[in-house]
Amino acid sequence: MTQIWPVESRAALDAFYGRHELTTHGTPTAAWEHAHLTVIVLPYPMVLSWQPHSEVTRLQCHRLVADSLGRVLAGILTHYGSVESVRSARMTLTGGTYNYRPIAGSVQLSLHAYGAAIDLDPAQNPLGKPWAADTGMMPQEVVALFAAEGWKWGGTFHNRKDCMHFQATA
Repeated sequence: MTQIWPVESRAALDAFYGRHELTTHGTPTAAWEHAHLTVIVLPYPMVLSWQPHSEVTRLQCHRLVADSLGRVLAGILTHYGSVESVRSARMTLTGGTYNYRPIAGSVQLSLHAYGAAIDLDPAQNPLGKPWAADTGMMPQEVVALFAAEGWKWGGTFHNRKDCMHFQATA
């Protein structure tokens, strides 16, 4: 089932995901987060890439992407057949979902700031490195699972490849 996501413009993202209400410190208010974010229970345990001994069983994301992201992650487990196989494919390693911040090297907000993006296996899929077959980078079966839900893969970005990154935009 392909979801219709917004185009990647600030106006379209704000209209679809909700314009951020900011505190005096420039971070989203608790009210904005409460109204727009939710926590999903993962179909398999994941590990934060920056804390390799920290297993997580839940991730925070935007309410509008929660069901879709859950289906993709469940599809990853189904495709690989076991948590051990998902782990071997490095799809248990996450660089995170919701994080109010700009795109690296930019002033434009990242889709992570809306809770509408996820990074998987950052170490094998570093920012700026184009995807290459047989190098242990993002499995194309995972890319296809996200594409089936209408998510955009950072490996197709024109200016700077971001093969770890998936976002719910058209």
